[in-house]
Amino acid sequence: MLEAEEAFSNKNYELAKSLYEKAVSTARKHRFINQEALACELAGYFFLETGEQDTAIQYFLQAHEKYHEWGAVAKCNMLFEYVQRNLIQSSIPAVSDLNGSVSSSVASQTSSEILLNDANS
Repeated sequence: MLEAEEAFSNKNYELAKSLYEKAVSTARKHRFINQEALACELAGYFFLETGEQDTAIQYFLQAHEKYHEWGAVAKCNMLFEYVQRNLIQSSIPAVSDLNGSVSSSVASQTSSEILLNDANS
């Protein structure tokens, strides 16, 4: 994980990508749930920074699942709020009602359902 972070900070994105993936798979192989959660979260930030939003969301969802499995409820909540605020709501267009005004509550509710459904799958 540290090597992935170093490669990322040095803008060596190809190396960082492979090192994040290696960190996740190694933690999974050895059943280090907390390390897998952290590796997934850091990979999510990496992919978000490099413009791969869909991949970032998948890693954040994996991190959320592993933090939940580990019992880190506060971290689950923080990650859920971060993803909802910064990723999902921005990727769902607002829905117009019959009067032509924009209703963001529908988009917000939809994004919450997506994250919850994906996290529970």
